[in-house]
Amino acid sequence: MSDVPRNPLKRTMPPKLVIPSEAELPREPEATPRTFRFKPTEFERANTPSDNTPGNTPIDVKQHFRRAAAPKSPAAGLTQAKAENEVHAMLRANLAKAEAKGLNAVRAQPRRTSRRTRDYWLLLIGGNLLVIGLLCVMSKNVMTLAFGFSAMVFCSLALTWIMWGVLDDY
Repeated sequence: MSDVPRNPLKRTMPPKLVIPSEAELPREPEATPRTFRFKPTEFERANTPSDNTPGNTPIDVKQHFRRAAAPKSPAAGLTQAKAENEVHAMLRANLAKAEAKGLNAVRAQPRRTSRRTRDYWLLLIGGNLLVIGLLCVMSKNVMTLAFGFSAMVFCSLALTWIMWGVLDDY
């Protein structure tokens, strides 16, 4: 063993971390900023003016009034088919077959009876009997009877509104 006494409490500290300042850091070359622009707009004139005015001159409002008062010409796209073809013949044959079978004859269906009235009365009577039954079972004091009567009125009005105001005939 060595003659140097060991000090178990003394520990060596790690070296301190030195952080360089911003002035000491090497600078990176700055990139030139990108510029963004819209591409130049180019318009293609698809329709030439009907009164032969050049495209660059402004249009006067009087020109619009004159064009609106001018007699209308028939639309070019609304012409009839020029000749019969096989598609028309097939469609006519299909229509004749459907007429022969009676597929195009529409009859009014008989109106079926509504279950809404029956359901309304069942729910109204059943709900009110349920509230009355609960009132008979519970203690009979004035507040319980008042709340029970209020529940009957509220449920009856809500059921009436839902069945006749909100729901459709079913």
